[in-house]
Amino acid sequence: MEFDQVFNDVVSIIEGSIGKPKNEIKLADTLFDELGIDSIDLVDILFELETKYDIELKISDIESRAREQLGNQPYEIDGVITKEGLIVIGEFMTEIDSSKLKEGLTVHQFVQLFSVHSLCKIVLYRIDQESKKIK
Repeated sequence: MEFDQVFNDVVSIIEGSIGKPKNEIKLADTLFDELGIDSIDLVDILFELETKYDIELKISDIESRAREQLGNQPYEIDGVITKEGLIVIGEFMTEIDSSKLKEGLTVHQFVQLFSVHSLCKIVLYRIDQESKKIK
């Protein structure tokens, strides 16, 4: 699956969910702050993408991947992402400005950094995971 195709599908689905014209939706737009997507919109968007690609999507996939890579090191403590967790997130989510991945970042604040690009990467990751199951 090509990134450009996933991006086109993601922006079309976002357009259908929130009504913003897809030609105005940019790769770097954050889902919550810049696009104004709320939790109900996000559930709708994820459902549409799951249906389109026959995958299961979870925003927590990034956290799961980070926890897996960290092994027995903690990802977060009391809702605050650890220094090691931030390093791993920075490796996975290169689209996020590294200056925003600073000590003291909470799990909730991290989710606010998710962009259209992040969503596309999660979709591609899940498609890849599903294709590995089939083989």
